[in-house]
Amino acid sequence: MLKTTIKTFLLILLFQLTLQAREINLDKLIDTATKTDKHLFVWLHKTDCGYCQNMQEFTLKNEVIADFIKKNFIYVHINVRESDKVYYQGFEGSGMEFAKHIGYNFYPTSLFFDKSGDLTFVEVGFLDSESLPNEEKFFKILNFISSKSYENSEFSDYKFKYNGEL
Repeated sequence: MLKTTIKTFLLILLFQLTLQAREINLDKLIDTATKTDKHLFVWLHKTDCGYCQNMQEFTLKNEVIADFIKKNFIYVHINVRESDKVYYQGFEGSGMEFAKHIGYNFYPTSLFFDKSGDLTFVEVGFLDSESLPNEEKFFKILNFISSKSYENSEFSDYKFKYNGEL
């Protein structure tokens, strides 16, 4: 009886995990971003990461930032602890394998792709300080990408020139 119960429980658990898996085709998302004159924003994170949770709760849920992302980006998140299948320029694998494949397996990481599918900008980590709260810095990054300023300058130069308010 106990063996049957355990087998049933494991079968149900496996079935639920299979149902939750998503297919994330970054190539198709890049095509959509190109057609809508946007960039693709991929946010890599993991379940057990305090920095990821802070960024999700305070930065990505900030009303101004969330509205700006919705207006200017195609956004997808990849939780590397989940069993999602990711496709990108011939690569096919899990979120964790994708992060390792592109060389960014530190979390959270924000990846921005252009219409060619090339990484135009990467922001690794969540750094919050009194002098520059993460929300303000992230808003500058979003403006840097959406305005295509990366084509003419480095972010380190741009962030001191940009006067936009959060």
